[in-house]
Amino acid sequence: MDHPGADEFKDWLRARALELGMARVGFASLEPFTSQESRLRAWFQSGRGELLPYLDPEALMDPHTPFPEGRAALVGFFPYARPDAVPGRVPDSLKLSRYVWGEDYHLILKHRLAALLEEAQGRWPGLEGRVCVDTAPILERQLATRAGLGWQGKHTLLIMGKEGSWGFLAVLLLSVELQPDRPFEAEHCGTCTACLEACPSGALEPFRLDPALCLTTYTIETEAEPPPRVLAALKESRWAAGCDACQEACPWNQAPVWGDPALWGAPDELHEVPGEALRLGANQWRRRTKRRALRRVRQQHWLKTVARILGPGPGHG
Repeated sequence: MDHPGADEFKDWLRARALELGMARVGFASLEPFTSQESRLRAWFQSGRGELLPYLDPEALMDPHTPFPEGRAALVGFFPYARPDAVPGRVPDSLKLSRYVWGEDYHLILKHRLAALLEEAQGRWPGLEGRVCVDTAPILERQLATRAGLGWQGKHTLLIMGKEGSWGFLAVLLLSVELQPDRPFEAEHCGTCTACLEACPSGALEPFRLDPALCLTTYTIETEAEPPPRVLAALKESRWAAGCDACQEACPWNQAPVWGDPALWGAPDELHEVPGEALRLGANQWRRRTKRRALRRVRQQHWLKTVARILGPGPGHG
């Protein structure tokens, strides 16, 4: 079977990816992120990566790290906002970030991109690729900016203009040369500081996050003891899994693109009961988090977070 033209193949990939639920699709080249090197190294040298030991600056600098055969990247933005997902809406409930309200996005997006890769291989014999959804050593937001999807906001997340920032980034690395799209070269945050002011623990500076002060670090990424400043913010804000405060405050999220219903999930008691009801036993936790992104959090970790927010439970003096 003959190969289609590269431009024709790229057009097909974009159209098919949109059919699979991406709100926006772009193509990027895979040169090293040399323009980010000094900033990235300074971030690590200041100790910002200590609580995230899986991050390696050398690996992150080169988009070829997860797939050396890569010649181009398809980058997609999968929206997950939904009008009825409002953490803390139910009185006395705990707040869980919107991205954990539905089925585990890793499972959904990896399946869809794997299907896209398989279809693409049928059109381009010999094509190889790798699906990357949030776990590969790659700078997704910088790659998305390079692919023209949007800009990295002051809260460090990708903003797609009026379509907002509620979304997952997924990358399909391909072994074929494709013309990259025009990079998004400007940022449109201007003088706005709404996200910085909304951060419960003061973890944000313009375009820079300090994981050691971020609530998400201590509710999702590590079981290390939070500093007093973070403990106070957890109690006051009641964010028990992740934190959406900066995105809730962002003016670009006033009318976001609504997400794929497959990412939404069914109503879940985790969001609809008073926090005291969420001191869950091991079996309850396994049942409630089955096929959910929240499953990466150990039950004991969850209980520690609940106790940090609500205080020790009955019988724990």
